Amino acid sequence: MTRLFRMGAAILLLPLVVACSDNDNNNDDDEMMMPEPEPMAAPAELRVTHASNNSPDVNVYVNGERALENVAFKNTSGLIELDAGTYEVEVRGILPDGSETTVIGPVDLSFNEGERTDVFAIGDLANIQANLLDPVAIEEGVSDVRISALHAAFDVGTVDIYVTPPGADLMAFEPITAAFGDSAGPVSLEPDTEYQVRIAPQGSMTPVYTSPATTFSAGTELVLAAVPNTYRVGSSPVTLLGVAAEGSFDVLDEDMGARVLVMHNSFDTPAVDLLVDGSEVEDKLEFGNSAIIEAPAGTYNFVVAADIDNNIAPIDLDLTLEAGWSYAAFAVGSFGDSSVEAILFNDDRRQIATAARLEVIHGSYNVAATLPVDVYLTSDGVIADAEPAIAGLAYKESSGQLQVTPGDYWVTVTVAGDKATVAFDSGGTLALDAETNYKVVARDPSASEVGMPLILVSILED
Repeated sequence: MTRLFRMGAAILLLPLVVACSDNDNNNDDDEMMMPEPEPMAAPAELRVTHASNNSPDVNVYVNGERALENVAFKNTSGLIELDAGTYEVEVRGILPDGSETTVIGPVDLSFNEGERTDVFAIGDLANIQANLLDPVAIEEGVSDVRISALHAAFDVGTVDIYVTPPGADLMAFEPITAAFGDSAGPVSLEPDTEYQVRIAPQGSMTPVYTSPATTFSAGTELVLAAVPNTYRVGSSPVTLLGVAAEGSFDVLDEDMGARVLVMHNSFDTPAVDLLVDGSEVEDKLEFGNSAIIEAPAGTYNFVVAADIDNNIAPIDLDLTLEAGWSYAAFAVGSFGDSSVEAILFNDDRRQIATAARLEVIHGSYNVAATLPVDVYLTSDGVIADAEPAIAGLAYKESSGQLQVTPGDYWVTVTVAGDKATVAFDSGGTLALDAETNYKVVARDPSASEVGMPLILVSILED
């Protein structure tokens, strides 16, 4: 548990005043007199959780001082002790250039002795709000399980929330009915007992979210918040965010699978078929094109085989897919010199209202396998005095997903450290929009494209 520093008021340490007798008689009957210590006020507890699906990381200010830094979506402060009283709270979003913009407040919030208060930032950024759950008494020695529920999925209507034994008939249970922003609880559950959370549209017996069977140990106190499914995998519109004393965790729909983006980026490899566990899932994927595969979590054999003869398989690998994850796989290298291979990256597909997210992948084998590159983003294509946005990107490497201020950018790619050797020039500005994820994949020209520029790029939007 963290002790929140005092904003706007010093911590007053009351020294213990010791009164003692000092006289010439040195009477042994005299005793050192110590006053009774005044009882200490019971602290309050505060927990702040970022549950706004498309908002950037935030800083939280209390009485004008920054108290929490770089709080990301689905992250929580954990329990913070603070003196009871009223505090001015402000939440500021962090923009791609490092500046801040106020998204909540300032607002005055009051906290009482011996009570725990949860504050959630919910809603999309355009309609973000601070949602305060009803305070609960802080208790020592809790022996059961205490669960509170919050509907924090702004784009989902009123729902019925069921907490039952796994697979139980929902008709036999009374749900918690909640509209966006509503909360309930805490309710008491038996520890070390399996439960399942199911969420259905109000009045429906068909869940849109079903958790795996879950057990909680004695003394567990949680808030379970239904938040939008920013993984953008599977059919459930929500996932559950568990908020505990020191951290948070995801509880995904039990049927949520994984997503794989596959791109043919080998300049001299003919069209290919994609086979998963021996079954064809994509036919005749041409150079420069991509395909999407969704599958349940598990381990699969992925084969990239020549369309004209599936016995020619330059890529044959086993891949374990984790629930909720998105992957991007690129076939790179040269068929002619038997160097075709797969490079694999993880994707965070959440969209951010204040930023374009840009990832650059160096996939040029024939031209630039031995040449790291610098990538410049400018307004006019003049790079003489510009610093690269991405420096020294080597073959088969990814820049990672960078947040970029939305706008129009001229893209220039040079040999690393050599502005005079331009490998790619967009020839004009490209629009990078907010709430959009971009992949810029450097590739070799095909036989019909050889010339200038030295390399080309494929741009994928999500």
